[in-house]
Amino acid sequence: MNLSRIEKKFIFPNQSSDLVKKILIVNNFKKLYSDRYITSIYMDNLNFDSAKDNINGVNERKKIRIRWYDNDFNKIYFEEKNKNNFFVWKNIKKLELGINKKNLLNKINYLLSNNNKYLNLNHNYKTVLKINYKRSYFVSDQGKFRATIDTEINTSPVPDFNNVISLPETILEFKFSQNLESHFRDFFSLRGINIRSKKYSKYIQSFIALEESGLIS
Repeated sequence: MNLSRIEKKFIFPNQSSDLVKKILIVNNFKKLYSDRYITSIYMDNLNFDSAKDNINGVNERKKIRIRWYDNDFNKIYFEEKNKNNFFVWKNIKKLELGINKKNLLNKINYLLSNNNKYLNLNHNYKTVLKINYKRSYFVSDQGKFRATIDTEINTSPVPDFNNVISLPETILEFKFSQNLESHFRDFFSLRGINIRSKKYSKYIQSFIALEESGLIS
């Protein structure tokens, strides 16, 4: 499955979810469906190229992760997220390998060590860190723009999942088709919404936080 879109992120202090929801609701966004808890295990190659490309501002870059929702281990997905500036596309594959909570890391490491044929990776990758957070979903009144609010963002190193660090941000993100970019700018300007999009990566912020705490190297 391949999904492509533009993503714009807006960063707020932690505990700002009520304020962010108000911004959406007063501008006619409605709840799309129930909140979900998302967990991702991020992978990088031995040189941490995914992290370095993001930190160095490389326009074309990618992140590799395995993701599931609400602790549903029957639906675990491998995702390759590619990005060129604000334009994003993802290659997603459901993993049909009998993965559960107890054998999760063993299964992932098996995939990575099995010549990467199942995941179709070109370099030697390893598991680096885990991120989990709560996501709320909204959609604009005409359905042109989707928005998500990410709160309760936590990270831990692999394999020491008990060593948890909380990130101090709430993330508002808008997602829309490339042909709607001018409509999105008009949407903001006409409503006088005075916030600026910023570059932000949960993987990078988690990587930095864990590295500064001596939990990864």
